[in-house]
Amino acid sequence: MDNSSMNNLFDEAVGRLFADVSEKSGNRLNLSCTDYETIWSEIAGSGFLDVMLPEEQGGAGLSLKEAGNLFRQEGYFNLSVPFSSTLLARSWLDSNGLAVPDGSIVIATMGVQVSEGQGRIVINKLPFGHQAARFLVLVNQSCYLLAQEKAVVHEVYHAGLFASVSWHLEEAIELEVSAQALEDLRNLAALAALVPSVGAMERIFEMTLEYANQRQQFGRPLSKFQAIQHQISVLAEQVWAARMAAQIACNSNNHHPDPNLLAIAKYQVSFVSDQVADISHAIHGAIGITEEYVLHFYTRRVREFKSEAGTQSYWAGKLGRYVLETEGETVLSMLTGELCPDA
Repeated sequence: MDNSSMNNLFDEAVGRLFADVSEKSGNRLNLSCTDYETIWSEIAGSGFLDVMLPEEQGGAGLSLKEAGNLFRQEGYFNLSVPFSSTLLARSWLDSNGLAVPDGSIVIATMGVQVSEGQGRIVINKLPFGHQAARFLVLVNQSCYLLAQEKAVVHEVYHAGLFASVSWHLEEAIELEVSAQALEDLRNLAALAALVPSVGAMERIFEMTLEYANQRQQFGRPLSKFQAIQHQISVLAEQVWAARMAAQIACNSNNHHPDPNLLAIAKYQVSFVSDQVADISHAIHGAIGITEEYVLHFYTRRVREFKSEAGTQSYWAGKLGRYVLETEGETVLSMLTGELCPDA
């Protein structure tokens, strides 16, 4: 069986699993601890958490390019657990010769504060900070492994996507890794944020198109009005641009994205996030924010994760510095893999 066929099998199996657990949770993001553990146990029991580990360790040895569609499905099915982050964290830990713990893992690289006077690590916007089992946290060129049972959760917000959390510094386990490993982890945190967001955008587009075709106004579907057609066209353009950006970011035959391609992708996905959400809600009208209609859960994820692991301007700055410091390099040449001698 070739790699393409194997990847399709993984995609289909993971899609069925995520569709099932999402339906059980009612597409909600803010789960009780019991519901969270039930969903996570079902995912862990499937064996898919090991797909990026080497085959000799019972994994499937998937590369980023092969696992990219799995990350997208986390957002497409509005999964309320950090699946992508856990896969990437487990792969990073294993490749750096570190023990891989059980449970879900979140990578946090931005907005981490260390209060030496109070002896605490504080993160005010931590994805799934009130429910994930472990956290890989970067601060001051050091990496710490933190446990949920040691955390103090101060607040849960944004429909359960984020929490304000702190730990006593003495309870943090510092990991001995290289400077390159730290940079790799920063990039993986960005990848874990942007690719599921693209999956959510794809579902937002499908829901919007379906609603426009079904909703009648003045005796005909909304999709027959030129103004709505224009909005849907723009929405389609933005979503497919985001999908291409995610494919570019995951275009690696190992477990580490090219940092420049990642910067391009993170900028692009962040750039279109609000536009995708705004257009979708404009077409849906008031129903889009009602509790029983799930659109707002998807658009919330897209909006809130656009700045996770670095804002749009942060990644634009990284990309700009590289281009300016590298003779003959342009953004286009990075995308095509060629230097432009006349640039």
